[in-house]
Amino acid sequence: MAKKQMMQRVTVVDLNDNSTQTVFEADGGGKRKRVSDWMRPTERFLRQGIKAQERCWTEALDRHDKSRTKKRDRWLTDGFNNGLRAVDKGCRVWGRW
Repeated sequence: MAKKQMMQRVTVVDLNDNSTQTVFEADGGGKRKRVSDWMRPTERFLRQGIKAQERCWTEALDRHDKSRTKKRDRWLTDGFNNGLRAVDKGCRVWGRW
């Protein structure tokens, strides 16, 4: 796999003054994340699971907040459907490899 190149520097040139100013500078990105060959599939599986859970809980919270603004106890009646849809979004993330 090719390593993604990170933007190193952004330079702003002012045409009126003919001056330059460096706005953003970044280092090389730090150390490479290293995983043993035999542990790579396990680590990838766990990472995808964590991302799926994060997406699921974020979606559940967003849907809960939206249901709370509709009517008085609408969050209670919408809870089951909101939960199913949030789990569905999490499973979609889990399925991506």
